[in-house]
Amino acid sequence: MKLIELQPEWLIPGKVFIFMSPSGHKDWLLCKNIPMSMKEQFALFQDEYLRYKGRTVVPMKEDVCWNIEGNFEDLTVTPSIDASASGNWHGWITKGEIK
Repeated sequence: MKLIELQPEWLIPGKVFIFMSPSGHKDWLLCKNIPMSMKEQFALFQDEYLRYKGRTVVPMKEDVCWNIEGNFEDLTVTPSIDASASGNWHGWITKGEIK
């Protein structure tokens, strides 16, 4: 599956993006390369991006950050994204592919 099929969108260009969970849930997952408090994460998709208000968006631990390289067509994120605590996907985004 390609990341672009999961409707990714930059919330902070090059720093924070959101995408639909590849696990088939209707949840959205957040990925970031900067530390952000939970309050800051929720503010991104509740205040500035009202279309996500009322949807389940899974934030990430405040101090956890990823290396994010590329654009959505060829994006690589390291290490793996683990949203399994919320019953969601745990896997890799490599060269725009969900693994």
